Amino acid sequence: MTQSQTSMTSPIGDFFTVRDHFPVNLIALDSADNIPDEDAFIAEIPELFTIASSMAESDQQQLQSIKVEQSSGSALVAFLEQQHKRMNILLGYMLRNEDDPEYRFKGVEYGGGGIRIVNDSPLTEDQTFQAKLFFKEEALAIYCYLKAEKSEPEENGDTYLCTLSFAQIREEDQELLIRASLHAQSRQLKERSKQRREQKESDSLSSKS
Repeated sequence: MTQSQTSMTSPIGDFFTVRDHFPVNLIALDSADNIPDEDAFIAEIPELFTIASSMAESDQQQLQSIKVEQSSGSALVAFLEQQHKRMNILLGYMLRNEDDPEYRFKGVEYGGGGIRIVNDSPLTEDQTFQAKLFFKEEALAIYCYLKAEKSEPEENGDTYLCTLSFAQIREEDQELLIRASLHAQSRQLKERSKQRREQKESDSLSSKS
């Protein structure tokens, strides 16, 4: 029996993770001492990241509140969801300029405790990084600091699955990341359900022919 994407993951800290592909920018620090304290960290977050987080948090809350008051098929709900998607597209376009190819890594798993990336070589344990995480589906970008926990060789023998935990992240951004992981899990479950239905219909047609 094939394992699902979510069941194949392992937690990072106290938080479950979900498999998903997303770009990550990592800039290695000379020392963990270079991680700023909370006040300095908040002050250095690029404004666009703060805007993205604020929009993701407030829009979801307001949409949910309106959906409770209105029927799901109402014109108001449809209009607001359309406007929300348009704003996400615009914000996503702006955030792409923050994704620097020079420092880009391939993210493959994330959750409230950290992320996992695939890399050609292992990361040095306890090495710290200034990081930017980008999630296109959520029009979300997270600015944070990460610490390398471990690097494990993958089955192909050519790459490593590297686990990094959060060393500094805003609490509200961590909550948004948890929400994004739940959304990703829901999308994956719906996609697998759709694939099973299509396969069942295909098998049914084949048996009749």
